[in-house]
Amino acid sequence: MRRANRGFTLIEVLVALAIFGVVALTLLNSSRDQTRQASALEDRLLAHWIALNTLTDLQASSDYPEVGVMDSTAVMAGRDWFVTISVSSTPSPAVRHLDISVAPYDPIAGKAGNDLVTEVGFLRQRGAGL
Repeated sequence: MRRANRGFTLIEVLVALAIFGVVALTLLNSSRDQTRQASALEDRLLAHWIALNTLTDLQASSDYPEVGVMDSTAVMAGRDWFVTISVSSTPSPAVRHLDISVAPYDPIAGKAGNDLVTEVGFLRQRGAGL
């Protein structure tokens, strides 16, 4: 028989399968990493929105927060979040400095995860001249 009519040898098929396996594994790992990064980016984006919403709520409110730390929870996109608002004074008594940190929250265990976002803002006392 001539070589052209015989087809592939077992060794050639095994080498081709090994190469295909390595390429498939590399693509799978790359896909998994991209999915993980997209999920982390979504978490940070939601946390950022919660921090901005919290700052906006404080600015729209007529309450002027006292210096200290306040904790609360929020729900966005069907997930629970833990919000920490650290209020400190500034050289102007009519202005407060706010650090708003947002972390994922497990309401069953009552535990917050690591902070994903910390927003910095300022709040002016209504009716106070600067």
